[in-house]
Amino acid sequence: MPAAIFAARRGARVILAEAEATPGGTLRRAAGHVSAGGTRLQREKGIEDNPEAHSVDIARITGGTADPGMVALACEMAPRTVAWLDELGLDWDPACPAILHALEAYSVPRTYWGRDRGRSIAAVLVPELEREIDAGRIAFLPRHRLEALEQSGGTVTGARFRRADGGEARISAAQTVLTSGGYTANPALFAEMTGGLPLCGGAEPANTGAGLTAAREIGAAVRPARHFLPHVGGIEDPPGSRRTARADNPVLMPARQPWEIYVDRDGRRCLREDEPDRVTQQQAMTRVPDMTFWIVWDAAIDATAPDLLPTWRGPRLEAAWADHPAFSKADTLDALAMAAGVDPGGLARTVAAWNAALAAGAPDPLGRTHRPAPIATPPFFAVRNHGTTATSSGGLVADRDCRVLDTQGRPIAGLFAAGEILGRELLSGNAFVGGMSITPALAFGRRLGEAGLVW
Repeated sequence: MPAAIFAARRGARVILAEAEATPGGTLRRAAGHVSAGGTRLQREKGIEDNPEAHSVDIARITGGTADPGMVALACEMAPRTVAWLDELGLDWDPACPAILHALEAYSVPRTYWGRDRGRSIAAVLVPELEREIDAGRIAFLPRHRLEALEQSGGTVTGARFRRADGGEARISAAQTVLTSGGYTANPALFAEMTGGLPLCGGAEPANTGAGLTAAREIGAAVRPARHFLPHVGGIEDPPGSRRTARADNPVLMPARQPWEIYVDRDGRRCLREDEPDRVTQQQAMTRVPDMTFWIVWDAAIDATAPDLLPTWRGPRLEAAWADHPAFSKADTLDALAMAAGVDPGGLARTVAAWNAALAAGAPDPLGRTHRPAPIATPPFFAVRNHGTTATSSGGLVADRDCRVLDTQGRPIAGLFAAGEILGRELLSGNAFVGGMSITPALAFGRRLGEAGLVW
């Protein structure tokens, strides 16, 4: 949206082709975090910060695994981006700016979000876009799904689309900008980019990787997911969909200390349940077979522990225990394992070892320290969970001007890219860095349109 808005304001003739019926993309589902150092919101709270400190903090958080040049550029542009959202009247949450400990934490409060999460950003950007559309400066083409890029003499000259009615549309353009998101709704491409990991998550359905695939077909370089990190814990729903809803995920560390144990398909504990370092646990998750594990507990824990599944209550939870394949309940561990699809012998040995260590006061072999109760009182419970993702780690390779590069490192004439199509790892490396997905997407898109680089 910023690329189209600012290109139109500078006099470009803009055609915005959108896979869905309406603009907004992942903002409909995103947490909506943005980050910047040196903003009005920080100054009003007496917080001293600047883009350089922001960049240094990212290098610390990622251990230098993010692209330093692109990080510095993104941090430089971030305060202006937040100021623009400010000017548009974004409804900031009064807690902002803040340090988010659910992610790898910044050293100072520099993360912001709207009261309505990502939808708060859409609420101020879409009207700006619609003004340009109404003025005739942007032609908006909904339900146009990208099929291929077109070239002449090595220069990208436009693209071919499939319309909702099944017809084909060809659009010619002097410059083409790919802002088509990631590939986290495409299991085959996700597995290819991550070295065979299974996809499960809550991505926008249009995130099929169409832009990445089209660019790769004309020789664009692609950066694989070298540092993919899943979120630990998500319940597939509906069954068989390979999709999860963030709101329905179990409450795990660091928000809630574990009372339960996590086991793999063989019934063995596969993760340190109270691991304090998120990246360590996320990395361990990628080594769990199929990134699938079961949370196991008993009736005593069920009656005593803080709520594990706050959105699964009452009739919904009872229906899940009765019919949902991810939810299993039984009067014996053997019956629980059989219902859940876990090895019965392995689960029995794991629970016996867990209970014996607690009774003896012996240290936990995985280093767990929060061990409040044994698992001994029927009925027993198990809920199948997956390592999940909503963002694409790898993506197209581009330079500081967002020109897409070929496999020889040369710019492909007429082709630019911004946003998730460049991959999360470009700016967040081997971590989840607060605000370093949406903020640079907005900033790089605005830069492309505003500086006239694309027309």
